[in-house]
Amino acid sequence: MPHRVQDPLAARLLADPDWAVALKPFMKGPASVKDLAQAQGLSLQKAHYRVRRLLQAGLLRPAGRKRRAGRPIQLYEAVARDFLIPKALVPPRVLEALEGAQSWQREFAQALARLNLSQNPTLRVFLNPEGLLEWGEAEEPDILAENHPALLNLWSAGLHLSPKEAKALQRELLALYHRYAALEPRKDRRRHIVHLGLAPL
Repeated sequence: MPHRVQDPLAARLLADPDWAVALKPFMKGPASVKDLAQAQGLSLQKAHYRVRRLLQAGLLRPAGRKRRAGRPIQLYEAVARDFLIPKALVPPRVLEALEGAQSWQREFAQALARLNLSQNPTLRVFLNPEGLLEWGEAEEPDILAENHPALLNLWSAGLHLSPKEAKALQRELLALYHRYAALEPRKDRRRHIVHLGLAPL
């Protein structure tokens, strides 16, 4: 059963993707500050600060200690894996940013800018082999080449689908996303931002 949030601080933190993602390692089970730091690529100082705030908001609770040589390690866990938040508790600017996916869009735009390997200033508008109109650069890099970063920025309003076909595409996209989302963090895995959108026009 979802945990109903009544605390304004908890509501604000959960509605902010930068803060809510810090709760994720603790939603999977007892974890330490170091586990959070490694999962999110944070310094230990930042991870300690986030844990203190999440405790203050009542979103985390102590979950025992892990024994080791020297001082034992404090473990924490999320109070729930599912939260219901009255929108009235969320500051309007935070809710607006969340519903407009502003923080994700900003991160995505910054990632695209960092990884834009082509300096070609020429815009290309063309009909692709599937008969769809595309906008791109005059000399598109081979984005599927092994030495090219895993980068995709695709918008299309040219798919003609029956309701049944659209539903099948929706299910396939979600299944594919969940397959990769289930991979655990490790040193050779970097966080990636993904945006999937589908709507009938």
